[in-house]
Amino acid sequence: MRNCFKMAVYVVLVIGIMGIGVSTLFAYSSGPPDGRTGSPADSLQTCNDTGCHNNYALNSGSAAFSVSAPGIYTPGEILSVSIAFGNSSTAKHGFELSALDTNNNHVGTFSSVDGDGNTQTNNGDYIKHTSAGSSQSGNASWNVNWTAPADGEGVVTFYAAGNEANGDGTNQSDYIYTTTAQSTTTAATPTTTPTATPIATPTISECEPAVIALDAKKLNLKLGESKTVTVTVSGSDDCKSEGATVTAAVKTGKKRVTIDAATATTDANGQATFTITAGQKKGNSKVVFTVEDSEGEVYTTFVIVKIRKK
Repeated sequence: MRNCFKMAVYVVLVIGIMGIGVSTLFAYSSGPPDGRTGSPADSLQTCNDTGCHNNYALNSGSAAFSVSAPGIYTPGEILSVSIAFGNSSTAKHGFELSALDTNNNHVGTFSSVDGDGNTQTNNGDYIKHTSAGSSQSGNASWNVNWTAPADGEGVVTFYAAGNEANGDGTNQSDYIYTTTAQSTTTAATPTTTPTATPIATPTISECEPAVIALDAKKLNLKLGESKTVTVTVSGSDDCKSEGATVTAAVKTGKKRVTIDAATATTDANGQATFTITAGQKKGNSKVVFTVEDSEGEVYTTFVIVKIRKK
């Protein structure tokens, strides 16, 4: 009789202990305790810790777990935040979400969407699934509201942890995931498109070109020697034509000389300069300079270049 009593007491104790264990195992189907998002404020703790859903390494499953939030928020604004599983086929799913500022303090307030019995929150710092919300199979998802702090907190990071559960009623053979998203009060600085530097347009004076003259009609050069000639453009009343385009070209002896520029613009004194360089072949060359007025009439002058060995 005494042995039977001992056996009865033993059975009661075992059943009691098992009841406590089973209660612990089943409790999280209606939502995990706060502080399991894997954030710095949670000391990186998740439901993947020892004694919980830790058969597999964190984020080792094949599902895609994500949290989505607007990239920009206005202080005091209510934002819609979504949490979702993709590429999943298990019977149950769960999540927990928190929001931290850059100092790892909880910011803003979470709340459930009106009429949605799939999420719950205790004090607004964390939001998680309910028992009904965990009963989604396949690609589960939840939508929640987050009210931004009234004074703004700059960059806010949303930390989410998700449970891809097989639905066997235990904490065995389930996968735990973590992910983050960020939102900020500061809009991204728009990319500045460089403004092209306008090309300076020569100033055209009211003095119409009518006369073109050179400071020399003949030029003597040694082989390889260079000299500069000045072209002056004037108007009919001897005014100086500023901004006129003077064109230079070698008409004869093209292999004997070269010019540093094909065109030049006259300055305020109506002058433009060109450098003529002798080649390595002696003889004579003719360099012609022209200017055109607004009506298309062309005025011409030239210089004869003599190239000698000495």
